[in-house]
Amino acid sequence: MAEKLIDYLKQLEATDPPRFTAPQVYYGAKEDSLLFYFRNDESYAHRLNDLVTLFLSFDGDALVGCQIKGVRRKLKTGGNFSIAIKKQGEVELGLFFHLLAYETPEPEPRNRLVELGQKAKGLVVGTEEAPSAC
Repeated sequence: MAEKLIDYLKQLEATDPPRFTAPQVYYGAKEDSLLFYFRNDESYAHRLNDLVTLFLSFDGDALVGCQIKGVRRKLKTGGNFSIAIKKQGEVELGLFFHLLAYETPEPEPRNRLVELGQKAKGLVVGTEEAPSAC
């Protein structure tokens, strides 16, 4: 089995990785997690709060992307706000981040969420890829 794994890793090294085209949005239903990348910079994770993890560039801590956990739960409990971020089977990411910012009392996380909302302005995720509760 180890030989097969080594062969597989060698094969991966020999192939070029898929090209990154910004922005990239992925929803994992099993994890109930939304990943959003809008830059291709090498980054590290910084946990903003229990819901959002930021991906910041090694070069200057610029915002590269984020992960949002518990998206389905958040949309279910968003009340009237969830109506504003859903439109014709799509979730508007910019408004979603602004909703999270509105609900965040601490200035630092709130400012980062507003920044994410500005970066995600106009981006939508279809409900086929997003939470089934949408």
